[in-house]
Amino acid sequence: MQKQLVVTVIGTDRPGIVEELASLINAQGGNWLASSMSELAGQFAGILQVGVDESHYRPLCEALSLLDGLKVSFAEGVLGAEPERQLMLTVTGNDRPGIVHEVASILRQLGANVIDLTTGCEAAPHSGAPLFYAHTLVSLPQGLALSTLIESLESLSDDLVVDIDQDAED
Repeated sequence: MQKQLVVTVIGTDRPGIVEELASLINAQGGNWLASSMSELAGQFAGILQVGVDESHYRPLCEALSLLDGLKVSFAEGVLGAEPERQLMLTVTGNDRPGIVHEVASILRQLGANVIDLTTGCEAAPHSGAPLFYAHTLVSLPQGLALSTLIESLESLSDDLVVDIDQDAED
């Protein structure tokens, strides 16, 4: 029987970490299904989903925990049904402390679940001021109008703009 393993990895960034992980997972009979990995402030930070036969589950976990210079943790994953309404949205605005908290709070209040989130700052085209962005995949509850979602997020600040993937329907 196949099991799902969610692995988090963190350690000082260096060339070859991803190849080392992929090689070990392959050698232990695992199948790399999905991942998100980044270098953040000199640290390698990654999370990945691995499918593995039940008989290889424990040996894979043990091998991963022995990786030199990396802190590794595990959680057994559960395959669930796809949510009915998912959409990609992008939020941009002048950067300020607390903006991620404010956006996350609105999403929670509306019953939306964050499936994937990527945030960052870049220089604004004309002024060079720090411009915050968040690209997020969210699962929406039945009955939540897209206009309500957009208005709620844009109410956080006069300079906050919300763009919804064009394929989304209200």
